[in-house]
Parts: sequence; structure tokens; C-alpha cells
Amino acid sequence: MENQIVDIEFEDGITCIGQIRRDLISDFEVAILDYAGYGLWGFNEELETVSKDCISGFYDTTNLQGTGLYDITKSGLYELIDDSDEEYVLEEESDCEDSGSEVSLEDEFLS
Repeated sequence: MENQIVDIEFEDGITCIGQIRRDLISDFEVAILDYAGYGLWGFNEELETVSKDCISGFYDTTNLQGTGLYDITKSGLYELIDDSDEEYVLEEESDCEDSGSEVSLEDEFLS
């Protein structure tokens, strides 16, 4: 269970990613993934104790890049993988047709 990557849901409703560092029977000591700046993320080495009930999801990996959400950089920090749809192609302006509708919200209020 140690080093397992997990989702942690806190009492205030915020969910974040963490890594289990120690199993304390009814609690876990976890390192929370924090924003380090410049689009990079890293595990905070100041461990937090959370109840096992706060764990809302387990990833089947002990390294963050195994989640498919982050890549590790040369510096040892992580960058979020861009999950935008690379296959989606925005229509060019010449391909878009005007619907021809001349309805105005102003006209609706006057009626």
C-alpha cells in the first residue's frame, strides 16, 4: 500500500492526488501533489495524516506518470498531460455558414 497513488477527498469537498507514504492502521500519512509553478507539480514532503475514509480512489500504480495524467520532467517535477482532443479540427470560417436568422433579443422584449 505504501507509495500507492490515490485520490484524497477532504471534508471541504476538495479532491486532490496524493501518495501514501505510511500506513498508520486507521490513517495514512500522505504526500499531497502541489502546484510548484510554471505548469509543474510536485509532492509536498511535509506529510499530512488523513483518515482512510478520505481515500476516494486508488490508482493501480506507485508512480504518478503511471496514472496517465502527468509526465515526469528532467527536474523530477511533473507536468500535466494536455488532455485536449488532438483529433478535433476547428472549422475554418469559410466552412461556417450564417444561419441567416435576424432574430434580436431586443425585438423579443418589444413584443
